[in-house]
Amino acid sequence: MSDTIFSLLVDLAERERNTTSKRLADANAAVTTARAQLDMLERYLEDYQNRHGSRKPTTFGAETLRNFNAFILKLEAAITQQRRELAACEQGCNAVINAERAAQRKLLSFETMRDRRSEETRLLQQLNNRRLEDQAAANSAIRTRLPR
Repeated sequence: MSDTIFSLLVDLAERERNTTSKRLADANAAVTTARAQLDMLERYLEDYQNRHGSRKPTTFGAETLRNFNAFILKLEAAITQQRRELAACEQGCNAVINAERAAQRKLLSFETMRDRRSEETRLLQQLNNRRLEDQAAANSAIRTRLPR
């Protein structure tokens, strides 16, 4: 393969790696956001239970107690849903991490192949130069031996 093809392959692999790196940053941001929302919901539930749970049940009317319990159930359902969302975000992030690693390996492979090809070309050029020098030296020696 020519150096141009290797350069093109390296360029494409770099683009792919850069794209997956951006996707990874977005996935990490989604995980951070989901985790922050879950933490907020859990703190809110704890605060709400502490604030309203410290009252004696006799101070609540039946309607207030029913509303309190309904609200707690909704908060717990929201927390459960947010945990699912966080798990999905983490799973997506792990998939992008694997894709990013694969893109990085691919890039390194192409760079290695390109570097080897460049080294082979350099060594071949050196060999050709030596041959030309040897041939020039041989021609010079022949010319000096020939009678004039």
